[in-house]
Amino acid sequence: MSHFRAIHTIELKPDVEREQFEDFMLRQFLPTIRALPNCLNVELLRGYQGALVGVAQSEHDYVWMTLWESVEANNAVWSKADIHHTPDEILEINAKLHHYAANYSLIGGFTVEATV
Repeated sequence: MSHFRAIHTIELKPDVEREQFEDFMLRQFLPTIRALPNCLNVELLRGYQGALVGVAQSEHDYVWMTLWESVEANNAVWSKADIHHTPDEILEINAKLHHYAANYSLIGGFTVEATV
């Protein structure tokens, strides 16, 4: 059974300081997500905005990715009666995310086909 990865993007509100957002994500949001059943790993990536030739700039401020035991494990957490559902245990922390986010979205889910 393949692992499953979900990828989310986030754009910060103009008045949000990156350090405060990163502190919130690292100390509160990501550990709460990581504690969900069968979540194996959570990563926070900052969008590259540099000017190095040959390195593409990111269209997004940040991305967070979750790694799940399987697509079924992900679906068990994020759906109820085959409809998307935000788990009760993250409603409060998810509301706090809105303090920082102008918008955020799920890019999609991906099955992990190979790890080298």
